[in-house]
Amino acid sequence: MFCIETGSLKLELEVVRVESLFQHEEILPHVANKLIFEFKNWTNLQNPVIVDKNYIVLDGNHRVFVFKQLKFKYISVCKVDYFNELTQLRYWFRLFGRIESLESLKQIINDMNGSFREVSDREALRKALENNNLSCGIQQGNFYASISFHEDVVNDAVSAYNALEKIQGKLLQNGLKIEYIPCKSVHEGKFCDELKNSEVIIWTPQITKEMVVDAVKKKKRFAPKTTRHLIPARPLNVNVPTYWFKEDISLEEINKRFLKLLERKNLRRFGPGQVVDGRYYEEELFIFFD
Repeated sequence: MFCIETGSLKLELEVVRVESLFQHEEILPHVANKLIFEFKNWTNLQNPVIVDKNYIVLDGNHRVFVFKQLKFKYISVCKVDYFNELTQLRYWFRLFGRIESLESLKQIINDMNGSFREVSDREALRKALENNNLSCGIQQGNFYASISFHEDVVNDAVSAYNALEKIQGKLLQNGLKIEYIPCKSVHEGKFCDELKNSEVIIWTPQITKEMVVDAVKKKKRFAPKTTRHLIPARPLNVNVPTYWFKEDISLEEINKRFLKLLERKNLRRFGPGQVVDGRYYEEELFIFFD
C-alpha cells in the first residue's frame, strides 16, 4: 500500500479485486456506454477510484461498473476515511426547463400520494429539508415548497430517491430535459438570479453518510446522481497499465508491482483551485509525474 499523508486526511493507494467494491448508486447508461468505448482504447487507468475503508465507492461509480462489464479482475483505488469531517457528502439537484406551470408537477406528486408545503424562501426550504431529510423541495422563481410522501411510498433514504426518480421520469416523458447541478450552486445568489421563469429546480433529499452505509449493508442502491462526495485531497495521474488488471496474477503480486510503479514516480503537491485536463478541482491535489 502506498500512503500519502496530507495533513488533513490519509490517502491509501492500492489495487483491489473489482468484485470487492460496493456500488451505492445505479449508473447512467449513456455515461457507462461512453466509458466502455473509451476504456477499450485506453492503455492506462489514469486516476484511482475513491473508496472508504469498507470499499464503498465514493467517486468512480461508472468506472467500477465498466470494469465489471469488461471482466477486469483488479482496479486501483484510493482509500479514505469516510467519516472524517473533511470528507463531505453533498447532493446533485435537478434543473428542468420549459415548465410554464407547476400544476403538472403538483399533479404528478399528488398521484404519488405526496404533498406540497409552501415555505417563505430559500433558507426556509433548506431548514425544512434538514428537519426531514427524506423530503425534497421545489424552487421556481420566488416560489419554494417542500415535498413529502406517505410512508408507504418513502420509508428510507433509497425509497426517497426512488420517488424522486419517478417524478423526473414523468417530467422527461413530457419532453423536458434534465440537468444535474451541484447543490452548492443553488445557494449562490447569482446562479438563482440568472434562472429563467420557466426553470424549476428540484432539491433532492439531504441524506447522511450513515444512510449511505446502511443502504450498502442492506444491498440496496440509490438512483443515479444521488450523492456528490467532496474529498479534501485527491491523487491524480497514477497511470496504471490497464492490461495489469486482466492478468492472471495474485492480488499480492499486483500490489507489489503497483507499489514499485508509484515509488518510481515523482509526487508533487498542489493547492486547491487547479485545472487539470480541463477539469477544475476544488480540493488539494497530489499529482504523480513519470
